Amino acid sequence: MPNHDLYVLQGGIGKNICFTSCIDTLGKINIMSPWSKVFKNHPNVNFSYNYEVSPIKDNTSFLNKFNNVYLIEPYDSYFFKNKIHLVKNFKRICNINEDKEVYNEIYFTEKEEEDIQPIVSSLGNYVLVQFIGSDESIEETDFEGSRGLIKQQAQKIVDILNFDLKLNVLNVFSIKDLLNNTAKIEKAKLDYMNYAHLLKYAKGFIAIDSSLNHMSANKFCSTKGVVLWNDENVIERFSYNKNINIISNTPRVMRFDVNQVIDSFEKIRSKDD
Repeated sequence: MPNHDLYVLQGGIGKNICFTSCIDTLGKINIMSPWSKVFKNHPNVNFSYNYEVSPIKDNTSFLNKFNNVYLIEPYDSYFFKNKIHLVKNFKRICNINEDKEVYNEIYFTEKEEEDIQPIVSSLGNYVLVQFIGSDESIEETDFEGSRGLIKQQAQKIVDILNFDLKLNVLNVFSIKDLLNNTAKIEKAKLDYMNYAHLLKYAKGFIAIDSSLNHMSANKFCSTKGVVLWNDENVIERFSYNKNINIISNTPRVMRFDVNQVIDSFEKIRSKDD
């Protein structure tokens, strides 16, 4: 029997990225996650299983090959009753002494670094944007509680970045790019790890509270950005101090002054060519 434990995670990619902040202090572990690629290169991860391929239900023989199996759920009663950052709550659950600095850890291999360079070169000076979360349509986002930006405002930001600031705009999306004047990557279908990797070489980013926000907190990534929020309470739980965080003008509805968003981006963007 191996002397490794298995940590089982569920939920969205941002939630899973936040758990990477704990791995360094847990020893050599195994991970099971819907976003297994996030963990596969971490030096303290023995193996990262895909939750969709190896679910925990009715999988007794597989689970018994590990010393311990931990189902980690950070959205617990303590999290909801206290204003605590998601990273810090993961550490509390794992009995890790809390660090003052909040960051995540995403590793890329030398081969991955080599493979990403042609895409970086083809994009030139570029910025990443993400205006919808994984659970909603960009055409249905002007409602209370939404994380997504309405399409008209998202397109206006893209146009200013592209035409006024002369930056190529790479839109982070899962199924279809619904915005105009965005960069197209020929002969390459990007996945979530490609976006996390490309963020390292970008001039900056503008995003809602979603995966790009958490990718930016990778301690190996110096890229900063502007993050748009629909509620001040959400900021305390999911934001990072390296970025400029802006709260919606209308509570729990994503409405912003586009000029303020662009001015904030100009403050933090990388000027190095």
